[in-house]
Amino acid sequence: MAAELDGNPALRLLMADAGLSNKALANAVVAEGRQKGVHLGTTTTSVRRMLDGCQPRSPVPVLVAGVLSRRLGYRVSVADCGFADRMPTGDTFDGLRTSVTLSGTIATVAELSGRDLSRRNFMLGSTFAAAAFAEPAWMAMTGSPEGAVAEGGRIGRADVEIVRSTVRHFEKLHRLHGGGLVRPQVVQLVHQQSRNLRDANYGAKVGRDLASALAEATFLAGLTTVDSGRHALGQRYYAQALGLAMRAGDQSFGANVLAEMSLLTIDIGANSTDKQEAGQAGQHAVSLARSAQHVIGPSATPAVAAYLHAVEARSLSLLGDRDASSGALDAAKRAFDRGPGAEPGWLGHYSEVDFTSDIGQCLRDIGRPRQGVALLERALSALPTSRVTSRVKTRIHIAAAYLELGEHDQADRIVASVVDAADGLASERIAERIKRLRRRARECGASQVDERLA
Repeated sequence: MAAELDGNPALRLLMADAGLSNKALANAVVAEGRQKGVHLGTTTTSVRRMLDGCQPRSPVPVLVAGVLSRRLGYRVSVADCGFADRMPTGDTFDGLRTSVTLSGTIATVAELSGRDLSRRNFMLGSTFAAAAFAEPAWMAMTGSPEGAVAEGGRIGRADVEIVRSTVRHFEKLHRLHGGGLVRPQVVQLVHQQSRNLRDANYGAKVGRDLASALAEATFLAGLTTVDSGRHALGQRYYAQALGLAMRAGDQSFGANVLAEMSLLTIDIGANSTDKQEAGQAGQHAVSLARSAQHVIGPSATPAVAAYLHAVEARSLSLLGDRDASSGALDAAKRAFDRGPGAEPGWLGHYSEVDFTSDIGQCLRDIGRPRQGVALLERALSALPTSRVTSRVKTRIHIAAAYLELGEHDQADRIVASVVDAADGLASERIAERIKRLRRRARECGASQVDERLA
């Protein structure tokens, strides 16, 4: 009995309660690290050494605590696992909480991006939590724009246009190469401009416009961070982008941020093999999609309204609610048919091609894969070659639809082009979808597709 208490009894008891073997914990820690962009060599031997009392190097203790927390259903700290908690004390910054003022939000963005630039492993010990989007979403629905900002004049209209044009340039690079290659430059832009806005003087109108432009840059930082596989950090950029947009009175872009929050949550839920976790993600995704519609209200242009209803339909399909998803799709089609309208600059990429793809994905997910694959193939044929990442994602959706139809040869044909096109893309989001496609191929018994994706 005394021998059993040697080493790290706290970790041994937690593993027993969680029903985790040494191998299962090692695999879970490696998977957790990979999701955050950290490649670890944790093995059963590593876990045995932990149980013997060895202190693993960062970020392994935080990852172990995260794995056990999810498995047990309550928060487990690093100290609870029997490890020394070497996290700095007194630092309560987490980047998720949003300020009720524009100046406070700008200061948070400057700190978030500054920490990201200066600390290579910033937020690697944090995990994505869909429920954490609830607070910024609630503030977006209940708050009001800030009416006055500092007066002066050292920042002018040209500064706003420079930020927006730079964001558009990085968006194009993101669509061409994936977020991994673009992220450092986008974060640098966010940090520089947030510091400029924090420290300079400007007129009220220019200040709000520049805050709106900074919201677009911060949102792109979130998008490229998620595309780099760092979901928890990306979640924080999204929260602050939403705060900036709403404090600047840009409800249209605020709705866009909420919609992307929903799409990220859909991806997290779809990637989960835990049905309860996937269902919870679906519920959060639906709430975020509907929050987006609430925030923009009747001022939504035809394409924006269609996009937001399509996101709602996709979130409902994750829940398996076919009737509600079909209803949201009908609303999306009615909205799109009202167009064209004077659409906002941030939605410049969203055309009939994208709308067709969204409908195709929903139809596939609600049990109508034949109709879905027809629309997805139509979208693929119309997508410009410059939209490399969109073309790869659409091919993945088409292959998934063929798997649902049992047409494995067709799925394999599409997958061959996916493998070729994805080579060289710096996109963990695409890599995750390919893994999900391979998992589905195994479930469907499509061995040739499984082997091609290996």
